[in-house]
Amino acid sequence: MDTNTSFKEKLNKNLSMIILAAGILVRFIYVLKSTIYDRQYDIGMIDLDSPTTVSGGHLAYIQYLYQNFKLPDVDPSTVYQFHHPPFHHFVSALFMRFVSIFTNNTDVIEESMQWVPFACSVVILIASMKILKRFMIDEKALCFGMALICFHPSLILLSGSVNNDCMALMFSILSILMTMVWLQKRDIKSIIGVAAFLGLGISTKQNVAELAFAIGLIFLIILIKDIREKNNLTQLIIQYALAGVISIPIGMWFYIRNLVKYNMSLLWVYDLGNDSWQYTGNYPVINRFLWPVPSEMIDNFIHFKIGCGYNVWMQIMRTSVLGEWDMASVTKPVKLVAVLLMFTGIFIAFVALICLIRVFVLKDGSQNAPVYDKLYKVLFVAGYVSVMISYLVFAYKYPQQCSMHFRYIEITLLFTTAALSISYGMLKTKRMRIVWNACLCVFSMLSMIMCAVWCLQ
Repeated sequence: MDTNTSFKEKLNKNLSMIILAAGILVRFIYVLKSTIYDRQYDIGMIDLDSPTTVSGGHLAYIQYLYQNFKLPDVDPSTVYQFHHPPFHHFVSALFMRFVSIFTNNTDVIEESMQWVPFACSVVILIASMKILKRFMIDEKALCFGMALICFHPSLILLSGSVNNDCMALMFSILSILMTMVWLQKRDIKSIIGVAAFLGLGISTKQNVAELAFAIGLIFLIILIKDIREKNNLTQLIIQYALAGVISIPIGMWFYIRNLVKYNMSLLWVYDLGNDSWQYTGNYPVINRFLWPVPSEMIDNFIHFKIGCGYNVWMQIMRTSVLGEWDMASVTKPVKLVAVLLMFTGIFIAFVALICLIRVFVLKDGSQNAPVYDKLYKVLFVAGYVSVMISYLVFAYKYPQQCSMHFRYIEITLLFTTAALSISYGMLKTKRMRIVWNACLCVFSMLSMIMCAVWCLQ
């Protein structure tokens, strides 16, 4: 065999691993070049050299746990962001304690917490690859999906976010992965994984509980199927009971503690109020949830503000690629890249939604396909629908610009990427694959340019 041919074959077989390594490298550079105050959300301040005060924000939360090894003895609803379950914050505090063994430099210790979300982002990439492989797609389709996940700017931004978003997404994806494993194996070990990851996710951030609807639906379908087929239900009931015994205490202990101790609602959410500059409740519902006022949308694009702050779909498209990055002081070429990135993202998202409906809803698939393969699709559709409905209800009940951020529905990126990858594998002509690859390359290049801008700021 020709040496060049052999090398090319090896490259094609391992291209997805190369893309995965590139995604990890991009995140490593981004975290290395960003501080705990760059492009963050609701973080407040941290100062390990000062006495502990119960101030607000995720950083203050982590500092309190770092210095006291216990939860703050205050009503969480009275301190900004302290209502969040503490698992991520505990892990960050413990990692900082570990780093403090090797250095007394408080700046280094404080910055070290950023490696916690970085580690979570690496797990997200690996778990996403395992999920895509379960759909039995070919290597080229796998590479397409992995490239989108590895170079999507929202996931890169998440790798350096010191709040609980990245860890919450990690546990969400691991819960989905273990549910898929359980569907195939139906063993104790797999269902323990589902329960543990879902419980830890809810103990990291409240909105992870939205996946319980999709996973619960899968459990219900399997139960009904076994009843109809008159299978022995003893093992299944034991597994379900075990899942409840594991997931409910792990996931709900913090919320129940607050309910008992502070009479705080299980679904309590911090509300900025009607006097907030982010308040959108004064706009008509039709403009908030269907289409923005055209004149204002065009005016925003002309002045490179990118998006109407009151329209949910515009906010999704903007924050999915740019976060809440303020571009007031950047140059016009950078703003142009941002606009192009946003429009490319909108196009890919639109195609992805069509693929989601086509592949997971309309296409029945082979009649000989195993049951678990069909239920994968049910899991992904139910997951997508439950997350989106919860998101829209949340945006309606709490009409603030921050309520519409893409990070609340980041898990949907996994569902749509899977649909895109499957659809890519179904393309019948080489020309169509070239077009899809070109779109992905443009999006990825614009994303890398934007990341370079962020790293050089």
